[in-house]
Amino acid sequence: MTKDLPQIEKTETSKAKPKVPLIRVLRVFEEFKWRMLIVIIVGVIGIIAFSMMPTYLKMGLERLEQTIPNPDTQFVLFMLAIFVGLLLINEIFAVFCMFMILNCEAKGIHKFGVKVKKKLDVIPTSYLERYTVGDLTRIIAYNVPDMLKTLLVTFYQMSRAIFFYITSSVAMFMISPILAVVVIFSLPLCILTARFVSKRTQKYFNAQNERNGELSTYIDQRVSLIGFYRTHGLDESITGFKEKNDIHARSIVGEITCTVLNTMYITFIRNFMLVLITVLCAIMFNNAVLVLAALPAFIMFSGRFLDQTVVVTSATNILQIMSARAERVFEILDYPEITEHEHLKIQKLEGEIKFQNVTLVEQGEKVVDNMSFTIPMGASVGIIGPTGGGKHKVVELLAKLAMPTEGRITVGGIDLREINSASYYDRISIAFERPFIFKGTVAENILYGSGRVLPEKVMSTTKKLKSHSFIEQLPYGYETELCDKTTRLSTSQKQAISVARSVLEFPDLVIMDAAMSYADNTIEREVFEEIIKMDKNQTKIFVTHRLASIQNCDIIIYMERGRILEIGTHKQLMDRKKKYYKAFTGVS
Repeated sequence: MTKDLPQIEKTETSKAKPKVPLIRVLRVFEEFKWRMLIVIIVGVIGIIAFSMMPTYLKMGLERLEQTIPNPDTQFVLFMLAIFVGLLLINEIFAVFCMFMILNCEAKGIHKFGVKVKKKLDVIPTSYLERYTVGDLTRIIAYNVPDMLKTLLVTFYQMSRAIFFYITSSVAMFMISPILAVVVIFSLPLCILTARFVSKRTQKYFNAQNERNGELSTYIDQRVSLIGFYRTHGLDESITGFKEKNDIHARSIVGEITCTVLNTMYITFIRNFMLVLITVLCAIMFNNAVLVLAALPAFIMFSGRFLDQTVVVTSATNILQIMSARAERVFEILDYPEITEHEHLKIQKLEGEIKFQNVTLVEQGEKVVDNMSFTIPMGASVGIIGPTGGGKHKVVELLAKLAMPTEGRITVGGIDLREINSASYYDRISIAFERPFIFKGTVAENILYGSGRVLPEKVMSTTKKLKSHSFIEQLPYGYETELCDKTTRLSTSQKQAISVARSVLEFPDLVIMDAAMSYADNTIEREVFEEIIKMDKNQTKIFVTHRLASIQNCDIIIYMERGRILEIGTHKQLMDRKKKYYKAFTGVS
């Protein structure tokens, strides 16, 4: 194996992750930075167009005043045409910019979701077990979009607002420095108020995030146990759900109230300022004609300036939502992954598999304790022992779903940590206790991942694996449509399809992890014996609690409490008359 393996470049050292969540989230959109720059430039052009509008309106009104009683309507109409043209440019550019931003946001959300999913593929199962299915689902399906949604819109609005504050301030100072100072003062007032309020309301956003997760988890668990409750005539749902739903509803009210509060104080400051500058303008300009000429222009500039303060609200709300969601998402992304050392791609698994003083610690407990053994290439291995003995943890280690806390696992002399996971998974196949059936025909389910296989080969395999007969009895045989929640098949029949799928992938390593636990003893033993007879170059691992099913394996490993108590062939273990012998014969 080591001779023919192509090597790829060493994994790059990961860059230091910034501590500020906002910077980390913005990096999701890093590939769109030039597009965003173009969007900002287009937006600024729109601002410039809008900034010039009051000037032309003021010029038209002044000419109108100067030419009374014979108004120069041609000039006034020309100024109004320019005014309308600049308005259209501003609005069209605004629509274009918003379309571009939403497009980038959608791509960013998709990209980040894929990144989280890939991370879930390569972090240890011991970490994933900390989450319920509902909690993980919520983080990926809800937290990721909520964390990123409208972030670019807010960033764009802030960029435009900064430029607009500058241009509007200059224009307002040209009309009235005193009024300009009054209006500009509203900006720091809004920012300080936002900072004060957000510090005291962030806890409501965090609480809503937690309550949402608790309710989602509760519903997922309830649905998964619904069959149990119905079978036993239990009805546990009403009080538990009502209590959690009430808490969830109150947390939603809290978050919405805080969001409305953020909008309310900005609106109050804006409207107060508009009233104030109108009164001041009337006091400062005694001439009614001057008021008529100056006030509309100043109101337009100041109104637009004050409108931009809404960005403070948008930024506050998005940052509060983002902060509440980001912690859990980044907790997953920052967890050390099991693939951080891998740099070799493999084309075939060759050579022996070796466990060398392997220990796996999960939540402070040694679930695999100083384990050492060797599996020759092409050997069949049975792993047995009582529940909780560590059998399934050995499978996780073999499948790179976990990595040793101590010791090393090698394949053909290469540390499993160094083997690229994608290329490794191409060469192994696992059938678990809970089989996966996807939407498609029986044939499509069996052939999933196996490429082109002749129908005769499929049928000859399913006959050997005792699944052909029940498939033939289905309404359309191998063309019968199935789905993940199908009721056409029993659990043992689903397992049989999963086992046939694993065998037909023609891997170098086959792992049967309690893969036929729902079948009867005889069927499991006959199927395992057929698999053992197949490809002699293929290594096979069987995990089961039925000793008779693996007595023909080349190696049998008997485990208890994470340790190997006995290892050898069936005959050798029976001759020793220890744990295996007592378990097999029932002798105490």
